[in-house]
Amino acid sequence: MSKAKQIGTAAETAVRNFLLSQDYTELEAHRNVLKGTNDEGDVWLREPTKGLIVFEVKGGKAAKEASYGQIEKWFQEAELEKHNASGKFGFLVTQRAGVGYPRAGEWWAYAKLGDLVFLRTYLDHDDDTLVRIRLQDLVRLIRGER
Repeated sequence: MSKAKQIGTAAETAVRNFLLSQDYTELEAHRNVLKGTNDEGDVWLREPTKGLIVFEVKGGKAAKEASYGQIEKWFQEAELEKHNASGKFGFLVTQRAGVGYPRAGEWWAYAKLGDLVFLRTYLDHDDDTLVRIRLQDLVRLIRGER
């Protein structure tokens, strides 16, 4: 396995493990295998009240040092993968500098503002502004916690 694949696998596993630590089951939090040109995201969360949530996960030096332009490109990948998987939501998760795999809940999660508004209020909102929050805060919104 190449070094890049090892980094990707470790980051994806860290996100999945964080979801499992938040009381999701192994059936709800699932790490996907690559599907070539029709990729369906790195990690899926089958949330009982929110449906299928697709996470695109980036780790290693590239994620820690990513420019805003790179973040936008990766987020578009997450949106395409959400579409490919027929998911309700698509999010990008990137490893933060100085924050290792065991603390993946502290990594950055990128979302459309409209999706965050919906998760909090159940009101549709079409705002595509890209917002960055911690993964643990995003999961609280997904779970409906205040």
